[in-house]
Amino acid sequence: MARVTVSHTTSHSSTKSESQSKTQSKAESSSQSATQKVLDDRLRDRILAGLMGYMTDEEIDVYAKNLLEPQHRAQMEAAQQEYDTTKLMREQEIEDLAAALGRNIDDQEKAYRKSAAGVETAALARGMGRSSYTLEALAGQGKLLAEAVERLTGESERKRGQIQAQITQAGEQKAQKQGRLETDYAKELAAKVQEIRDSQRKQYNSDYLSAVNASMGSQTTGTSSTTGSSTTNTKGFSESNGSSTTVTTSGGGGGSKKSNDQVDAVSGAAPSVKNRKY
Repeated sequence: MARVTVSHTTSHSSTKSESQSKTQSKAESSSQSATQKVLDDRLRDRILAGLMGYMTDEEIDVYAKNLLEPQHRAQMEAAQQEYDTTKLMREQEIEDLAAALGRNIDDQEKAYRKSAAGVETAALARGMGRSSYTLEALAGQGKLLAEAVERLTGESERKRGQIQAQITQAGEQKAQKQGRLETDYAKELAAKVQEIRDSQRKQYNSDYLSAVNASMGSQTTGTSSTTGSSTTNTKGFSESNGSSTTVTTSGGGGGSKKSNDQVDAVSGAAPSVKNRKY
């Protein structure tokens, strides 16, 4: 008698595992540093002291006058000399007029005396002596002399007046010229003073900046800070279940052999399973 043992084993195993890990980390780090120039006042002052000296306002005024005064003085003296020369020439002309007048009067008096002598000689020759006719003739000669002297004197005075007017005009022209020179000198002096002040100011500013740059040192200061946060989250689970079925058929009679009816898990499977390569 054959013994058939059917054992059916079904095994199903399912394992599910899920693991979630979340890690968040945030860090902020800041670092600040600043380098700045630091002025060494004492070094700057020593540098400035070694540069060219700067003039005060009073010294600038004196310096500007020393620059312009020689030319101004020369112009003023030239105007004065021009006037003096003109005046001297005109005064010489006046003296020449007076001398000419004196000579002309002398000539007229000589002519008068000569004419009077002629009248008297003629009267004596005619025996008229000191007659009224002779006296009238002499009086006429004297009148002619007076008129001549008056005419010569008047002409000389007229010319002298013209020359004197020229002297006066020359003096006025000199005063006007010197006045213009004084005005121009004052303007030039003010402009020169301003020019020197501006130039000195620019030079001082340049020297000051150079001294400042030369006396600057470096100083570095800094701050640093770090802020951060970290978060970790882990989650997981596992699940397993299964069943097993075994079917066994066996026969007695002193031996055993594999029955054609024995179930083969692979051969009895669906074609799709049999054809799968493991």
